[in-house]
Amino acid sequence: MGLASVSRESCENLLSKGGADGEGMGRAITIVIGGARESLDALPHTLRLVLKCRKGFIKLAIRTGADLVPVLAFGENDLYEQVRSDQHPVIHKFQMLIKRTMGFTIPLFHARGVFNYDVGLMPYRRPLNIVVGRPIQVVQQRDRDKIDETYIDNLHDKYIQELRRLWEQYKDVFAKDRISEIEIVA
Repeated sequence: MGLASVSRESCENLLSKGGADGEGMGRAITIVIGGARESLDALPHTLRLVLKCRKGFIKLAIRTGADLVPVLAFGENDLYEQVRSDQHPVIHKFQMLIKRTMGFTIPLFHARGVFNYDVGLMPYRRPLNIVVGRPIQVVQQRDRDKIDETYIDNLHDKYIQELRRLWEQYKDVFAKDRISEIEIVA
């Protein structure tokens, strides 16, 4: 199915070998940047992205010369109902303990069943709309020590700016029932 580890080594290998020129040209990867932490904030009709301090994907793009393509999923958080961590602090502490020790967390969620619509692990039948932003061109710099922090910050800002543009352009089409605007957090 094309699944691979999201480790730096694995991502660099995928983007630098194979493809049209044997050096990664034409290859792409998809990374869910917010990961485990973001999954705990996934509540229906909201969009909280854990992205402010996440810059490893930018550095990876610079090292491999891969362009950044922002993608936003409208309705993803509506597919399941989740136990709210702010209302259950003991559950939240347990989830964070698992995240610290094992590197991932397990959100407590439910949706519909196979033969019923009340309880189960199948996602609710709700729309999921994916919008793809404008590619952000990246200038390759293979030497990690020579990557300029201001260039990383500039690309990161452009990435967030494009996500916000996508939100503004499509929120009234695909997020009509939203209870909040897009939030970019930690």
